[in-house]
Amino acid sequence: MPLKDFYSPSGPLARLPGYEFRPQQLEVALAVEKFLHGPGAALAVEAPTGVGKTFAVLVPALREAARQGARILFLTAGITLQEQLINKDLPRLRQLLGFGFAFGLLKGRSNYVCLRLARNAAAEPSLFAGQEGEGELVPLARWLEETETGDLAERGNSASLQELSAGAQNCIGVACPCRERCFVVRAYRRAQDWDLVVANYNLFFSHILEGTGNFPVRYDWLVCDEAHRLPDAARSSATVRAGAESAVSLLAPRNLQGFSPFLPDGAKDTLPSLAKKAREELQGLFGALQAAPPSGGLQTPDEGLLHRGHSAAALLDDVLRPLRPFEDRFMAGDLADKGALARGAELMNWIDEVREFKRSLLWCLSVERFPKWAYWGEAARGEARAGGVLMSKPVDTAEIIQEVLNKEAPEKAIFTSATLTLSGGSFSFWSRESGIVPDESLVVSSPFDFQRQMEVLVVDVGLGVTEKGYDERMCRLMERLCDENGGRTLALLSSLRLMGAFARRMRAKERPYSVLVQGDMPQRQLLRLFAEDETSILIGSVSFREGVDVPGEGLTQVIIDRIPFPHPSDPLVRARDVLEGGKGFVHATLPTARMFLRQAVGRLIRSSSDHGRVVLLDGRAVERKSWGILSAFPPCRVKKLEVRAGGEAQ
Repeated sequence: MPLKDFYSPSGPLARLPGYEFRPQQLEVALAVEKFLHGPGAALAVEAPTGVGKTFAVLVPALREAARQGARILFLTAGITLQEQLINKDLPRLRQLLGFGFAFGLLKGRSNYVCLRLARNAAAEPSLFAGQEGEGELVPLARWLEETETGDLAERGNSASLQELSAGAQNCIGVACPCRERCFVVRAYRRAQDWDLVVANYNLFFSHILEGTGNFPVRYDWLVCDEAHRLPDAARSSATVRAGAESAVSLLAPRNLQGFSPFLPDGAKDTLPSLAKKAREELQGLFGALQAAPPSGGLQTPDEGLLHRGHSAAALLDDVLRPLRPFEDRFMAGDLADKGALARGAELMNWIDEVREFKRSLLWCLSVERFPKWAYWGEAARGEARAGGVLMSKPVDTAEIIQEVLNKEAPEKAIFTSATLTLSGGSFSFWSRESGIVPDESLVVSSPFDFQRQMEVLVVDVGLGVTEKGYDERMCRLMERLCDENGGRTLALLSSLRLMGAFARRMRAKERPYSVLVQGDMPQRQLLRLFAEDETSILIGSVSFREGVDVPGEGLTQVIIDRIPFPHPSDPLVRARDVLEGGKGFVHATLPTARMFLRQAVGRLIRSSSDHGRVVLLDGRAVERKSWGILSAFPPCRVKKLEVRAGGEAQ
């Protein structure tokens, strides 16, 4: 069947509930088909919300993969899309395409239980997360006999069970006595037989950036959905951190238990005291950080912290020095007994963790790569027992992404998103941020009539965010907007302070609609309730600008409190400004804010019958014409209102 017939009003896709023929969807599909037959290696496609870009890409990709014998790796940033792909879209496509293909979701190691640790915990319950954790062991043992996947999500991902995950720090590799039954090994073996593997960006980048080689499943073609998230995903995966809690936990006496059989006689007595000295030095360093965290990040080393860091590093070397004979024995294969080999591998893991912590600590304190990397320290919040963490993130991720893609070298790579270009349809900003210069590109129009379906209100609230009464005025105005709209609202707020104040105000009295607030429950459950309750409002942070898909009357208003600029003192912002020669706002902050707004606005109109308004409570969008904020909105009616001292909009 020709591809165009597949998308026709009488074609196979028409059997899907609510299917509408959209010329833009067919345009994308034909471009993907042509690309997969052509010489190009990279295709970038911007398809606005409502085009149906997932099916526009997957139908031709799966058809061509079946013909050419190619395997596909499909990457995305959010778990919502992954679940939709696995549970809904791909099963439907398998029926509609007329041929079978195997697919599945590949998760990171920490999502699976470690059989070895679970058995150890059952044998010595007192070592497992205290009394609260011990209560998990009986149902855990029963579950281990029943589960086929070992996926901790089946157990609710409880915090205590994370201690028993098969994450890299816990894995002892080929020395593990449970390796043949390992859930991670089994999951990765199954994935080798899939025609299409679904995974997330963090898993993709972490496998390659952490030195584990290439991605663990072979593939020929790479599809990156939500490709605007590539820089953030690479930045997150490359982050270096060294925290007080990690230091205390790593050098805790219980971590040294069980190592004595491998130590020289003298070291059995000295190792605990050496570890205690190193722990105390690190507690002093992070205590100083807790007392006076560097404001706005580090541009040059803090000499006091750096001196203490070198002292702590020297003490960590003292801790590891007595263990060198053991390392030599282990690497020479002298531990033949399986039990000794497993315990020895645990000690090798611990040695590697200590060395990695030392490297991370000195990296964060040395500030050698500023401004290409941002460096900062944070004080612990809340009831944290140990204070502070040192952080470092790459500012410019283009080189990192290029390095990863060059190493993977997919035959074909397709990058799609609703927001890859700025005004004028240029991919230049995304290419600059990601390092990806596509051989071919396509921008399709929206299938929606925004002049008819959408209105934008820009409201000048008359107060600056730091002025007295700002929160109260904002909350009163947003309350009125929600009441007038009969609920049906998504409120995207830039600060947790304002989010909390607005939530308290909305819950202070009974209303004819439900009030849902970020943090009440897991995000997926919250979004499901919001979609099911057509009159509800959802109050969340800007992180909800993606992943909300509520077509119809359930969402007719999106409220955005401010243009989504990061705080000027954000270490990444300050480092970027230095890197850009003082023009970071124009070159990076402003275009990023416009993209964020486009994503947020995309929550509102999801079908040709949708209607509603976006309310931006920031008059600068109109006043600062040079910022081009209004270009982030689709062509629609725009009104500006002002709020006077009495709180009335005019």
